[in-house]
Amino acid sequence: MAVIPITYNLRSLMVRRTTSLMTALGIALVVMVVVILLSFVSGLRQSLELVGEPGHWIVLSRGTWSEGESYIPREQADILRARPEISTDASGAALFSPEMVVPFNAAVKRPAIQFRPASLRGVSPVAYRMHRGLKLVAGRWPAPGRDEMAIGQKQAARFPELGVGTSFRYGRRSWTIVGIFADRGSALESEFWTDIDVLQQDARFENGYSSFHVVLKPGTEDSFRKALTDDARLTVDALSEREFFAEQAKVADRLRALVLIVGLIVGTGAAFGGMNTMYAAVARRTREIGVLRTLGFSRGSVLASFLVESVILALAGGVVGDALAIFLGVGAGLNHRLMSVGAVVFSSAFSLSALSGGIAAALLIGIAGGLLPAWRAAHLPIIESLREA
Repeated sequence: MAVIPITYNLRSLMVRRTTSLMTALGIALVVMVVVILLSFVSGLRQSLELVGEPGHWIVLSRGTWSEGESYIPREQADILRARPEISTDASGAALFSPEMVVPFNAAVKRPAIQFRPASLRGVSPVAYRMHRGLKLVAGRWPAPGRDEMAIGQKQAARFPELGVGTSFRYGRRSWTIVGIFADRGSALESEFWTDIDVLQQDARFENGYSSFHVVLKPGTEDSFRKALTDDARLTVDALSEREFFAEQAKVADRLRALVLIVGLIVGTGAAFGGMNTMYAAVARRTREIGVLRTLGFSRGSVLASFLVESVILALAGGVVGDALAIFLGVGAGLNHRLMSVGAVVFSSAFSLSALSGGIAAALLIGIAGGLLPAWRAAHLPIIESLREA
């Protein structure tokens, strides 16, 4: 089957450059919106996935997938702490961190009608050694037994009134911010940290914990899980931190599905715009199509040629849309602007997958908008085509 040269399509697009440009710009705007939304989703997923570290596991009460919903009685801590699968530090202390997570209002210094959900995490000193990505940006860590908090860097950026030295009333105590910490941009930067003993007293949660974070010796993961199931005294499950935060990141998958629905809606309009452009091209080139068929080009060649022309137009719009998204992201500072989903604070991340998603959207628009006009062009009767003026 003879193939119509692509140069024929490029010349055709240049002849009707105004309509081609308008169609490409319409597709570019759709792609720009899709890329920006996908970048938001990528930023959320990245902030959650950065928390999990290899070899680190989290223990929750059986059947739960959230630290806020989990409750583990205090007596189970001593049983688990003694497990031989748990690694120790240089001093011989188990790398075992009992932690407690409760809801917190990050807008605590703002008017009472404002509420910004966050998490307040109670920890013991071992937690700072286990979360190896943690580093202090300002101040110090909360001292054991003191009514003090450290604030994650992202929350500190959202609420500048919560700087080091700030005091406020929350619960039954007057708290003081003594430090600001970072963790490679992960979701931990969305949290507030304090001493677990103080938090347990304030929250009346003194007989249990939300979770245990542990570091396991290499190769002991299966035996650790089995021990938790076999010991009748325990009512807990264990999973790797990467598994746990991958599960939490499923909210990003749901948001991605929403983005695809939005992209489908706005993309349909762009596809109809491209379809009108291609139908007009077919009507304008009826005689050319007849000549092509007379020269021996098959219906399949004509269909493929017009479909390729539509795809070229769409891909040009896709490249422009990607460029517009990057320009807008840099110009408006979207990659630094903080947003939140629930208690997680994040910023958009212009990843290769988001840019590829924009090109894929453009390609689908090109195919959807060009298929019917290409079919129409391929099935024009040759005699009638040649009679057209």
